[in-house]
Amino acid sequence: MNREFIVNILFLLFINLLIKPFFIFGVDLAVQNRTGPDYGLYFALMNLTYIFQILNDFGIQSFNNRHISQHPQLLPKYFPNLLAIKILLSVVYLVISLGLAWTMRYEPHALWLLLILLVNQVLIQMIFFLRSNISGLGHYRIDSILSSMDKLLMLFTCGLLLWTHPPGRTLRIEAFALAQTVPLALTALIAFGILRSKVKFRVRPSWADNWRSGFPMLVALFRGSLPYALVVFLMFAYTRLDGVLLERFSGKAHAEVFAGAYRVLDACNMLGYLFASLLLPMFARLQKQMDQVKPLLKLSFRLIWAGSVALAAAICFARHDLVQLMMPQHASPYRWDTLGVLIWVFVPVSTTYIFSTLLTAHGKVAAMNRFFIVGICLNVGLNTFLIPRWQAFGAAIAAVVTQSFIAASMIWLVLRTFKWRPSARSILEVIGFLGFILLINFLIEEKTTFRWYVKMALCAAACIPGLLIFRWVKWGDVRGLMR
Repeated sequence: MNREFIVNILFLLFINLLIKPFFIFGVDLAVQNRTGPDYGLYFALMNLTYIFQILNDFGIQSFNNRHISQHPQLLPKYFPNLLAIKILLSVVYLVISLGLAWTMRYEPHALWLLLILLVNQVLIQMIFFLRSNISGLGHYRIDSILSSMDKLLMLFTCGLLLWTHPPGRTLRIEAFALAQTVPLALTALIAFGILRSKVKFRVRPSWADNWRSGFPMLVALFRGSLPYALVVFLMFAYTRLDGVLLERFSGKAHAEVFAGAYRVLDACNMLGYLFASLLLPMFARLQKQMDQVKPLLKLSFRLIWAGSVALAAAICFARHDLVQLMMPQHASPYRWDTLGVLIWVFVPVSTTYIFSTLLTAHGKVAAMNRFFIVGICLNVGLNTFLIPRWQAFGAAIAAVVTQSFIAASMIWLVLRTFKWRPSARSILEVIGFLGFILLINFLIEEKTTFRWYVKMALCAAACIPGLLIFRWVKWGDVRGLMR
């Protein structure tokens, strides 16, 4: 299973790193530079769309992925019923989200932009649902291709928008949002076609034919998805409240600064999410083979810890030059210091992805939710105190503290649930690796005269010798993988 995980994660990373960075730093960054403070409103409204994701998703993706991985024969029975539930919940999601924005006194043009973003979120969750069936059936590489297909298509639609837009004129942020809608809809149709070619099923739900006989299944599916729905709601709440609170407390100009730093974090978080999306069906299939779970968890954590620490440190040391490159007309200490703090969120978030995925695969979601509720309270309290004083920089500090608490909670919960006890050597190795990376980064930044992008590449690549020095990856394993 370890070999299968490494092969598939490398393929998944290759596909996504080939496409998504071009969209994030090519298209999305160009739009921010052309729209200015309006991008802060876009970012705040985008975060607002996540508040009621409990309705848009309702935990169906995680519930479905876990159960289809264990019982693939249930897909024809589950799929039409879950699809109908998703469509009904999406309508409720649209209405309630717009109602919340109206009560918050957003202007009419902001409500129109929010509607487009909400529709995009519905399409994104539909793609996730279709992919959960494909990965649940074990077609990991098809799922990997679909994971970046929407961004590939967006490169064409959004790139065409930027290319045809007259230079010197402000780009309407609504046009950028609409340019994402068509690729998302097309990706959903492609995913549905692929799934239909793998398994024959009917689209009409069973309870539509006979309400009395279908109602018990409907109730069972809702009951099974509810704990996962609460996980979705709580996770999005404590990770996305920062942007909404910042825009409400300090205005869209400060939210735009935070959005610029968050773009880099989002690009990095993509790596952690890819690990989680691949690990969930694997952990679910290994429920009856617990002797294989611990080695897979250890391998995935070591890889994600090494990569996240090295990348976060490299970006932190190069923050001044990165901001200067991305936003030359708006570069300031306020922007690059915000980025320097916020990028460290990547480390605890990546850790959370690994351990929460194992807990989700084993149905331990109720215990996770208790810590997520504490995380929300901690995040709101810190933001209420820090944003009025330090604006985006304060929101970045709040994010690091909150995510570190959640990561530590998930690790403790896994150790308690599975009655594992880490050795002192393992703990020292994790801390030692962090110290090794920081030392290498400091020496490269202070003692060499390379250009900044060469220094950054060397700092990020420091994780490779670190993995070998700490014997987290052995030369024999590397040679075997190459063969």
